[in-house]
Amino acid sequence: MSLDIIALNHRNTGRRWPKTPYRRALRQRFPRVLYHQRGHIESGFSQHKRCLGSALTARGHQAQRRELILRVLTHNLMLLAATA
Repeated sequence: MSLDIIALNHRNTGRRWPKTPYRRALRQRFPRVLYHQRGHIESGFSQHKRCLGSALTARGHQAQRRELILRVLTHNLMLLAATA
């Protein structure tokens, strides 16, 4: 009975910086402090949809933009009124 050993695939060989210039630039300029804020955004979207619904009634692009701006302003006013 022979025992075969499988060679490891060393993907992370200690290299800390990417080889290609574009990936290296991305890593240098990436805003790590802002990246982990998605939970706050998703919570706000969820609250907005619960209070005002998830569907827009306007059909045209410009009308949808105006309706969305009004909905966001309305939601912000509702939050201000709740804290006062």
